[in-house]
Amino acid sequence: MMLLKKQVFGYNKSQVDELINEKDNEIKQLNDQIKKLQEDYQQLEHQKSLLQHRVNIQEQTNEEIARLALKEASELIDKAKKNANMILSESLEYVRSLSGEMSDFKAQAVKFRASVEKMSKDILESIDQSEVYNLINEDKYDEGDSL
Repeated sequence: MMLLKKQVFGYNKSQVDELINEKDNEIKQLNDQIKKLQEDYQQLEHQKSLLQHRVNIQEQTNEEIARLALKEASELIDKAKKNANMILSESLEYVRSLSGEMSDFKAQAVKFRASVEKMSKDILESIDQSEVYNLINEDKYDEGDSL
């Protein structure tokens, strides 16, 4: 900074003019710097606004993806439950049909046994009533008498 020297009728005019020019240049530089900083600030505010908008869109997208994923997971779980219930119902029906078949087999086995038992009795009765059997039995008794 320049010191102004006093003269008889005031300050030196050329020094004052030089100082004023210097200060005008400083003010102009400061104003240019302020203008540049304001432009930078506006540009940063615009970028901030764009970034905030992107963040909002990303958050909405993430929420939508999460919602869709939960919906799909829920649908898959419901489908799996329905399939499990269907498989269980089919299995129970199959077991019931097997149980019915087992009852039929058991009834057939009982009838078969009764049939074999009746046939055996009929055969024994036929044998007992046959003449050959009677002859064999007579021979046994006759031999027993001779002893």
